[in-house]
Amino acid sequence: MNNLILSYSSHNLDLIIEKIKNKDPALFMFFYGADNNYKDFEKKLNALSIPYIGCMDSGRLVAGRYLLDNNSIVGMSISKKVINKIIIDSIDMSPDRTPEIIKNESREKFVKAAAKLGIDLQNPDMERDIAIDILYGLNSATPVLEGQSVAGLMLQTVGGSSGGKTDFKESNVISSAGSGHVGAFALIRFNEKYKFVIDRISNFDTVSINALEVTKLAGPRHILELNNKPATEEYCSKIGIDISELKPDTFANYTLGLEPCDGERFITSIMMKDDATGLITYNDVIIGTKFNLYKSKKQEQDRINGLKKIADKNIIGFISFDCILCYLARNTLDEVNVIAKVYEDVLPGIPKIGFGTFSENICGVNVNQTETYLAVYEE
Repeated sequence: MNNLILSYSSHNLDLIIEKIKNKDPALFMFFYGADNNYKDFEKKLNALSIPYIGCMDSGRLVAGRYLLDNNSIVGMSISKKVINKIIIDSIDMSPDRTPEIIKNESREKFVKAAAKLGIDLQNPDMERDIAIDILYGLNSATPVLEGQSVAGLMLQTVGGSSGGKTDFKESNVISSAGSGHVGAFALIRFNEKYKFVIDRISNFDTVSINALEVTKLAGPRHILELNNKPATEEYCSKIGIDISELKPDTFANYTLGLEPCDGERFITSIMMKDDATGLITYNDVIIGTKFNLYKSKKQEQDRINGLKKIADKNIIGFISFDCILCYLARNTLDEVNVIAKVYEDVLPGIPKIGFGTFSENICGVNVNQTETYLAVYEE
């Protein structure tokens, strides 16, 4: 095992801190269950003067197993031998702020961070410059990602939005540049011999094309009508169930999406129904969008195929941003241990962590029910 990137798991952050504090890493990234107090974590980590970024989640991956409790913590330290330069900053994503204000703050802070690191956002190093985004999961990630895309580096961003319990009442992000209802990014330039690869994996069969058109909205993520009918009723009609049968697993098994070009599929998943007959989604939608309807399928083979694309590289660390709905689908398909084992079978002995997200992002695009990932390798 390399000592450049190390992964950790515990129910006590102090035990992890003891392991990392003398290693003086360039970055500490960690994910934690919903019953942990992030403010306590913030005090302890700020005392170390180590750049850090992380969030609450819905479940976490480490060392070939999933931790699905609300108390455990997984973490990863990345050595200064791997990271040449890093800046962490945060954007206020409080729900009372307008998308335009969030977008502008995101752009300004991203441009400023790049200037400090000497990264040309219009002409970056395609193999060594990367931004990791950990965004507040109970607000739209789109304005933050749009701000970064306007600034540049769009093809070299990856991450996810903080998770939590499926009552969707609480979520938070933590970083050395601010915590709470924020979106945090780590802008990184790797040292000469270390590079990265990002990609995404999803697991669906097509049920019907252009099945559900968005015809009325209450807000960017709040659908009131599909096909000019109450959204919940029309969604249930298309999948053949009664509204009374709706539960989180339903939204994990039947999702919406688009295929804008050959080989590309962007998923927009439903978070929950509202108090009436509307539906709340994980990312923004617009009126007139005609969504395809997809059904989740077993994930094992798609995960194997996706990970085999990078298995020939000298991977030294792997970070997974994996949708909460993928976690739920694994439960219903009895694949929790199967998928955890896939990571160890295809990428054996490699430090790896991951978290259950409320949305995922890659190359400036916010997606759902997908795994996006960052793999660091040594040439």
